Amino acid sequence: MRKRFLALGLATLMAMSITACGNSDNSSSNGNAESETSAQKKQQQDLQLVESGYSISGSDSDIYLNWGATVKNPNEDDAMEFPTITITAKDANGKIITTEDQTLMYIAPGDTVSYGFVVDCNGQRPETVEIKPESGDFVDISSVSCVASSELDVSNISEIKGSYDDTNYTGEIENKSDTDLDSVAVTILCKKDDKIVYGTTTFVDDLKSGDKKAFEVSEYNVPEHDSYEISAQSW
Repeated sequence: MRKRFLALGLATLMAMSITACGNSDNSSSNGNAESETSAQKKQQQDLQLVESGYSISGSDSDIYLNWGATVKNPNEDDAMEFPTITITAKDANGKIITTEDQTLMYIAPGDTVSYGFVVDCNGQRPETVEIKPESGDFVDISSVSCVASSELDVSNISEIKGSYDDTNYTGEIENKSDTDLDSVAVTILCKKDDKIVYGTTTFVDDLKSGDKKAFEVSEYNVPEHDSYEISAQSW
């Protein structure tokens, strides 16, 4: 009888040991899966602000902020869908005069793009301006129609200053990708001492693969600058 109890006890201990080992393996497997998922998330880096700048124009109740920014997607595998650039203007007391989100379309992996536009300051002259990027959604490049900016060649550009404080920017844009594009955003950034002082954007529609189109942008009261850049991104 005593031997029978000992045998039952040993059998119970062996069963508990096997169960414990099984639980340990499952825990280890789950831990590895969570670790891999965590590592993947860490690999997704936020949208980076490469450079930005602005100028204030107007008087009385018509005060405008012309801004420009260049941003970069540092990820090697993931595109960014609907990233945003937020512009916030504040007065001398830190109170918000105006804030505006500019949503972009896509930024290809490793790509750098620029954008610029104008913000109405509601009749007040800002004391400080913050330009902040947000990543949007991370998406697989193969799942979206995203063309790298390097495949949109901007050439034959010129800056023509008129007699009435107007400035015209002209050039040509060629779609060197295999994708037909419904629209392309063309951005002009003006710089003074290598710092952005003005930005504006226009659009060229229906740019098919292999096509080249001319563009022209007319601007008024562009601030003093010593250089300008024109770039393009798919829209």
